[in-house]
Amino acid sequence: MMKTIVSLFVALMIATAAVAQEPTIRIDHAASHSMVPGAKVGDGYLVITNTGSEPDRLVAASSDRAKTVQLHQMTMANGIMTMRELKGGLAIPAGQTVTLEPNYHLMFQNVEKPFKQGETIRAVLSFEKAGEITVDFAVGKIAGPLDDVGGASGGMDHGSMDHGAMDMPGMEGMDMSGPPPEKAIPATLKTMFERPDKPLTILPVVVQNDWAIAGWQQDERGGRALLKKGHHGWSVFLCSGDGIRDAAALEKAGLSADDAKALAGDLAEAEARLDPKVLALFASFEGTVMMAGEAGDAGQGGHQGHGQ
Repeated sequence: MMKTIVSLFVALMIATAAVAQEPTIRIDHAASHSMVPGAKVGDGYLVITNTGSEPDRLVAASSDRAKTVQLHQMTMANGIMTMRELKGGLAIPAGQTVTLEPNYHLMFQNVEKPFKQGETIRAVLSFEKAGEITVDFAVGKIAGPLDDVGGASGGMDHGSMDHGAMDMPGMEGMDMSGPPPEKAIPATLKTMFERPDKPLTILPVVVQNDWAIAGWQQDERGGRALLKKGHHGWSVFLCSGDGIRDAAALEKAGLSADDAKALAGDLAEAEARLDPKVLALFASFEGTVMMAGEAGDAGQGGHQGHGQ
């Protein structure tokens, strides 16, 4: 009888340990943009799925590559975009998926060695219940799409996920396919290029299907950025000045004739309301700098001069 009780007790302990060790947090598509030389702030995007029956919370992050790693939230109020640290952590509801892009994202602060394309950045994410999870962020182009980096970590089939149904804490009833381009595009550009001593102004932003043009001003410079929407959101395709104002130039960049005509028309209408001094800044950007595709390496060198 005693032997039977002991055997049942051992079996129960083994079963309990197995349940306790079953991971409930899964990470997918952890990726970062490469950084321009001298930059001190890097970004991090990922998808977190809580497969457990209890809610959890991302409360902290750290990395040997940065002095601090913070969780940031982007908000828009009265046309003004604000990014600040989310000090209370980010809730990961039970059985749901949260995407850190771009309303939420990690910021690697005071980076001594800028991230380079092709390397991985190791970070440790701390969850209230799941504990510490080590994540490797794959580094892609400085402004190109991150679709081809940041593979699955933890066995999630990211390709089969319904991104339109992803839940974001505090955003019930909203379109979970992501924020509108008018918010997402400034957030993307500010995350990549804004510095405390050199604020970045983004306006106007005009969108046509998966293409957009954004005007930018920084440090008494300016220009226009042509952006394309991919799996990881909006990314800079090229930077130019007056070179992308007309439909013919946009067609050469890869837009369909209809999209090029519509985008050029919307841009002209939006810029008609701007101060001529702002338009002069846009026109001051000389030439065209490719930022994605095979020209990605050239794009890094070219944008460095305008972003610093």
